[in-house]
Amino acid sequence: MYSKEIAKLAGVSRSTVSRVINNYSNVAPETKEKVERVIKEYGYVPHASAQALAGKVSKIIGIFIANIRSGDEEYRVFRNVYISPFEAAIIDQADKLGYNTLVLIINDNEDFKKIRKLFNSKILSGGIFLGANNNSKEIFGLIESGYKLAVIDQEEIKKKNVKNHIIVNSDNYTGAYKATKHLIDYGHKAIAHICGDMNKYSGIKRLEGYRKAMKEARLKIKREYIAYGDFTEDSGFKCANQILKDKNKNKITAIFSSNDTMALGAMKAIKRMDLRIPEDISIVGYDDIRIASYVSPALTTVRSPILEMASVVTDNLINFIEKGTSSSRYYIIPVELIIRESTMKLT
Repeated sequence: MYSKEIAKLAGVSRSTVSRVINNYSNVAPETKEKVERVIKEYGYVPHASAQALAGKVSKIIGIFIANIRSGDEEYRVFRNVYISPFEAAIIDQADKLGYNTLVLIINDNEDFKKIRKLFNSKILSGGIFLGANNNSKEIFGLIESGYKLAVIDQEEIKKKNVKNHIIVNSDNYTGAYKATKHLIDYGHKAIAHICGDMNKYSGIKRLEGYRKAMKEARLKIKREYIAYGDFTEDSGFKCANQILKDKNKNKITAIFSSNDTMALGAMKAIKRMDLRIPEDISIVGYDDIRIASYVSPALTTVRSPILEMASVVTDNLINFIEKGTSSSRYYIIPVELIIRESTMKLT
């Protein structure tokens, strides 16, 4: 139903309907009551872009998810056991604050044009990026255009004149350091690392945290200790096979995986080699996804607080929108090492 139909049923002009919807004071109380009665009876909902053009702030924020690809095969977002709960947590928090969400999957650079159109038509008041590459020039361009944006897993933007943005990260460096240090404290010396996607800030910082712990313990990092994955289970499986193909030669006894999903792939590969976890190989993941505590053996991991990160990014973005703030915020959320059954002390 359109506003002109509401106007006809109420016996008023369309401009009167618009004034009632936008709560203008220059409407007679009896006229306002009549229009509101018709609106309630027929369930009329004002069009978001029309309200925006009338000067209203849209109560809609975008969630922009960078699709993950494994080789040439499209990796569906719904299979990502980290992104999906993060998205749900943002939607839930936005709803609590009276905002709706619009989800857009970014498959290529053309989709950034769609984002611009949504902002330019004032359908969106702000947006949150998940899974984007570090230092994305497309995201940087949107921020420079003045749109209010938040990005999860991104390097801090240090240019003083670049505002309107929020960046929220798990403490990737410290988390990776703790994971590797845990293995070192358990007596492991030949510790391998399955890296995540090195286009992602988290992949970069987790490798740095691993290197820091190894260097601090004066342990040598051999070339064969590091394999490069892409945060998917398949890549974890392949990397574990690569790392352990010469196990007797390189003496690897432990693996730190840059996320739980790759750790699960690595565990599958280890078991297929007839190796035992943790008796032959100890393994630590990162994120503490739900399944991590249910696999056998239960996975030792670094808990990345999804709910807290989602709350921080959503609360701050909506605060930016409602207060008209033009500034930048950078948050690092603390992490926690969760010790379960997949690691063992060497005797």
